[in-house]
Amino acid sequence: MKIFFLGWTAQYERRMIDYLSTRHSARLMVFPSTAKRMGRYIKSINKRLRYPRVGTGWLGKLVLSINRVGRDDILVCNEGQVKRGLIPSVIASFTGKKVLLMRDLVDADFVREMHRHFDRIYSFDKDQCAAFGMEYMEQFFPFGFHEMQGLVDAATANEHAPKCFFLGQDKRRVARIEAMAQALEREGASVDFAIVRDSTSKEHSRFHIDKVLTYDDNIRRSLAADVLLEVNQDGQSGLTLRALEAAFFNKKLITTNESIKTLDFYRPENIFVTVDGSLPGIGSFLRGKSVKVDWDILCRYTPDRMLERIIDDVGTMR
Repeated sequence: MKIFFLGWTAQYERRMIDYLSTRHSARLMVFPSTAKRMGRYIKSINKRLRYPRVGTGWLGKLVLSINRVGRDDILVCNEGQVKRGLIPSVIASFTGKKVLLMRDLVDADFVREMHRHFDRIYSFDKDQCAAFGMEYMEQFFPFGFHEMQGLVDAATANEHAPKCFFLGQDKRRVARIEAMAQALEREGASVDFAIVRDSTSKEHSRFHIDKVLTYDDNIRRSLAADVLLEVNQDGQSGLTLRALEAAFFNKKLITTNESIKTLDFYRPENIFVTVDGSLPGIGSFLRGKSVKVDWDILCRYTPDRMLERIIDDVGTMR
């Protein structure tokens, strides 16, 4: 049995798959350049046609043949790429078990559509699972233990003012983030904030940037900080990668996600929760000593555990 990841394009996703391939029969599904070109060519033709259109099912089967896919294999997709390019044709032609991971907020119509194509659908958000009939899966950190430990050991603590790091798109959060930055600075902290401009960016911010940081830059700045900040979108209650970065890298976290208090790695010494963005008592939190979370707890949030869960769940369906 082989596990194929399809449509995982982000740097941290590729890094995770590379790690999993060293410990499991897992790999990124390869798309030959000729298949990609042919897919684009067919798409351009179909734009000129009303009916009948040229199908790409045969290209999906070609991709599966080149990757030597068998009936006992597992396909793992994500919601962000599931409708792009030739991916729908590959999914339709895949004869093994198909799994979809919902990492972002979605709506009921999208989930209903995906249920027609996938055997198991997971989400990191418990509220969305309850609302749309998906299975809950714990968010997972993209690094393996030894890789993560090497990064932590190489990091150096800030001996003077504590440094707080934030990275994210604007999404109408800039005013709240600016206010939180000022509150942190009043307590003597330094702030390393990067707010990526998007379609909601109406007002100027000293923290605005035009391009998203690479994942390596993100990790470098996370490791260089003492405190990480996350400001969740409205309606978002699932565990984020930022929160896991804080736990795995032994950093403090300031978050607007109140549900984090229910998780097994929550420690009030490490995690400051603010629902409305106000920061009363933040000075004491910054000056306090953090508590290291045991590896027995953190291992629940590793890519290994994610893959083991999928294999076990799919195994019950055979």
